Amino acid sequence: MNRIALHQSTVHPLDPVGLVGLAVRAGIPSIGLRIAAVDEVEQWWSKGIGSAMLHALVPALLEARVTVLDVGRVHLGPELRVLDSSHAYTRVLELGVRLGAQFVTARAVQDSADDPAELFAVLAELAARYRLRPLMTVVPGSPVATLDRALAIVDGTTGGVVLDVSPGSQGPADVEELVVELGDALGYVRIPARELVDGGVPGLLATLPPHVAVAIGGAPTGEPEALHGVDAEVSRVAALREAVDVMLRHPRAATGH
Repeated sequence: MNRIALHQSTVHPLDPVGLVGLAVRAGIPSIGLRIAAVDEVEQWWSKGIGSAMLHALVPALLEARVTVLDVGRVHLGPELRVLDSSHAYTRVLELGVRLGAQFVTARAVQDSADDPAELFAVLAELAARYRLRPLMTVVPGSPVATLDRALAIVDGTTGGVVLDVSPGSQGPADVEELVVELGDALGYVRIPARELVDGGVPGLLATLPPHVAVAIGGAPTGEPEALHGVDAEVSRVAALREAVDVMLRHPRAATGH
């Protein structure tokens, strides 16, 4: 059974505790959290493990039995070569392990003279100390703009990649081919929320190995929760989850064959 996760970006500006409550009501068992490199989250995590949000979020996760899929994001900058608790990457790793996250996501830095492959290897070594697996994300227009480039960077490390799947431009055969090609390098699959609003593509992810999670990510697809009410937001997110369920369901499951 593939775990489905709801990324915080999808329900911005909801805070992490609110995200847990929303996930439970929408039937989603896992969440993804932004810890650093995004200005909007500094109010919650700027004090690292001393943040009041951490002490509120851990009980909320335990009571709701919601897990944390990933924390992000770490920028691949030269500061990774110096172990310093004041750097944002340390905050991400320390909070990630305390929240029981499985992955930590990384992004290449624009106009950097440093080799992202070298810095990712450093991150992989650091993340292992915190029992986290680093995943490289593909960002158009960045130094890591393609999946092939991301694979080259993580090669030889314990890390992997986030596989972005677009229901609007990829079919089941495309996804199956990518999954086979990635093999153990596949961390989890991410689907843009904006491409789920009209429902999922039946069977698109049907051949995905059961241990690979599917995250709903991206900017909100409508007005923020504060503008249209909690119940409406729950309904919206539940519909996104159902769209993912449709894509995970094999066509034979519907026919009984």
